[in-house]
Amino acid sequence: MNSLRKLVFTVASRGRKRIFNQSYRMRSTKEVYPGLESVGHSIPKGIFGQPTCHTHPHLIRPEQLTCGITQAEYRERREMLVNKLVAEVGNEHKTHIIVIPGACKQYMSDKIPYVFRQNSDFFYLTGCLEPSAVLVMVKPSQTEEFKSILFVHDKDSHAELWEGPRTGCSAAAHLFAVDESWPVEGLGNFLFKTISSSKPALVWYHHETPANPEIHPTIRDVMKENDQVFIGDPQRALHFLRVIKSPAEIELMKETCYVGSQSVNMAMACTKPDVSEHMIKAILEYSSKQAGAEHLAFPPVVAGGPRATHIHYVANNQLLRHDEMILVDTGSQRWLYNSDISRTWPVSGKFSKHHRILYELVLAVQKRLIEILGEHRPALDQLFDSMCRLLGTQLQQEGILPKNIDGHELLGKAYRLCPHHVSHYLGLDVHDAPLVRRNIPVSANMIVTVEPGIYIRPDDESVPPEFRGVGIRIEDDVLITDNEPFVLTDAAVKEVNDIESIVGKHSL
Repeated sequence: MNSLRKLVFTVASRGRKRIFNQSYRMRSTKEVYPGLESVGHSIPKGIFGQPTCHTHPHLIRPEQLTCGITQAEYRERREMLVNKLVAEVGNEHKTHIIVIPGACKQYMSDKIPYVFRQNSDFFYLTGCLEPSAVLVMVKPSQTEEFKSILFVHDKDSHAELWEGPRTGCSAAAHLFAVDESWPVEGLGNFLFKTISSSKPALVWYHHETPANPEIHPTIRDVMKENDQVFIGDPQRALHFLRVIKSPAEIELMKETCYVGSQSVNMAMACTKPDVSEHMIKAILEYSSKQAGAEHLAFPPVVAGGPRATHIHYVANNQLLRHDEMILVDTGSQRWLYNSDISRTWPVSGKFSKHHRILYELVLAVQKRLIEILGEHRPALDQLFDSMCRLLGTQLQQEGILPKNIDGHELLGKAYRLCPHHVSHYLGLDVHDAPLVRRNIPVSANMIVTVEPGIYIRPDDESVPPEFRGVGIRIEDDVLITDNEPFVLTDAAVKEVNDIESIVGKHSL
């Protein structure tokens, strides 16, 4: 395995050097979010409900609350959200009460839980990884100050015997740098008293798809009992904050993108005819976790041959054939931050003539789209239009689409061969900040995917037979900077020569 890693790292070293050594001026948190003052805090010592710099120094540096991110940054995020919500409404005569729940545990069967994954919005504001916690921020009318209250499960020796340590109320305020911390069982009474004594109040709570269905009835009942309450949704404002990454977040994204990139390179090295798709999936997961990821970002696509024409194929249970291409869509999650990478390569280790034509066509389109991001800063929807035009033109030049069509007809045929969007935001969620529409121009410190593809089904008689039954996608994660776009997943090889030098070089 060591010799294999040396091979993979050598071929990908060009990408690693660009990711970690390329110099561009990264704006500080104060430049990205001007007007904020950092507040110094220290991390308390003790055994809590999540890792700290004292218990897990191999994961978290001193003075950081979570890997890479300080208490001060979480406080600044809360302040930014409160200021943004108040500015949106423009009414300082109301008390603003903002309720952001964490996720609750979910179960695959009786007493068998899924791996817990914190609600991204809640984590973004608190750094708290404990289930069923709730953040409440109260900004009284006619004041500039606000109070942050964190509701958590209190210490319970019986529960902790089974589930592990809890932080508890007495330590939570200090650990998470909030003003107060109370047992989550008291959330309803707190909200009722606060709203009742603050009328008229504006309560901000995302109630359409509640993050925690267990506490949602409590919040809903409090709303019903206070008929003067006006309900607003904080999620849109929160997503507009999340879509712009801080310097600390960018460093975390670099790391998870590199981890994901190397797992793809390892999967290439282990690909051989008659190996199962499931084995490639296992290699992706093993190599990601070995490099520091908690788990994969999503169930990966490992699709050989015509199965790659099914965009969300995740069965991953067929054998790979010598004359097939394999399409992999995967990503790693590290401290809740995600990478999202797609690569396509020949199972045999050598591109056939027609596979190479299609592959280099998609690669040329992808490279041009990344250039367009830097040259024009388009909205992602406009980038999709550019992809359709570029794909259509390239397919015509190769004789795959008729040359006597143009305009909307050509765009339509290109869209039929690539029916998914070419880009989405990326960060704490794979499809990050979903309430930020893709019709706004990209800006510095956004991270987006660029993922053109071609999917030609075996029965598609509009395409020459030699190109049928093939799916190809090439996807990279791209940081928008003040200068050229910065490809965070550049360590995942994608040039034809590099791919052919890796595929199949490890004996399973």
